[in-house]
Amino acid sequence: MAQKYPSWMGKMRGLTNEELVEFLSKGYVARVATLQSDGSPYIVPVWFHYEEPYFYLVARAKSAWVEHIRGDPRVALQVSRDEPPYTRVFVEGVAEIVEGPVVGGRWVDIANKMALRYLGDKGPEYLKPTLNRPRYLIKVSPKRLVSWEGVEWHQRYL
Repeated sequence: MAQKYPSWMGKMRGLTNEELVEFLSKGYVARVATLQSDGSPYIVPVWFHYEEPYFYLVARAKSAWVEHIRGDPRVALQVSRDEPPYTRVFVEGVAEIVEGPVVGGRWVDIANKMALRYLGDKGPEYLKPTLNRPRYLIKVSPKRLVSWEGVEWHQRYL
């Protein structure tokens, strides 16, 4: 018989596909982990855009983590709501440099969507004066995606 948890503890399960899409449409910052040339991990916070099943990232021309992707396209992404009931999404995937560094291109539309999501009405105000700065468009194809909401431990840890 499944244990009943109080509502303040969260769902105590992984997200449904609809819940996942809804959660990833919010303004939570992701952390992308790449592997440096010596094999050590490198983690940086990034804005992301989710178009099922892909995660899109826009990187500045001199972003160190883009060079890491060139050397080894394996990446991990982590997105979380860091207050109760805590929602977490973890992705292991492969990154592809779709374009860049370029001024203009496909990244502009995605950057506009991200700027609106993360900064609201002020997003275009932020983005417009930086459109002359070259960027990369990175697509992450998930190989594994795990989600969880709740404050209790998953059954596998009990």
